[in-house]
Amino acid sequence: MSNRLVESATIEKSNCQHCGAHVSRDFRRTFGDGDDIAHRCPACDCMPRISRGTAAGKELDYPDPEDQPQRNQGGRVEARTDGGESL
Repeated sequence: MSNRLVESATIEKSNCQHCGAHVSRDFRRTFGDGDDIAHRCPACDCMPRISRGTAAGKELDYPDPEDQPQRNQGGRVEARTDGGESL
């Protein structure tokens, strides 16, 4: 596999599949699916949903912040998961 393909796969894998925000390797290993891919992250979902499996791609009956934006308010909204500050 060429370096360019490896780099492209790594960049794609290091981003949330839902919103495109960068997600750390630790977040992906902890909450992501079996391939360490995050389908949702703290920038686009709430921690109660993430801890129940949305980052691993699981569908839940728990309200989605996209459907009810008032459910995902506070300091973590649009959070950066790479340790940086939100712009």
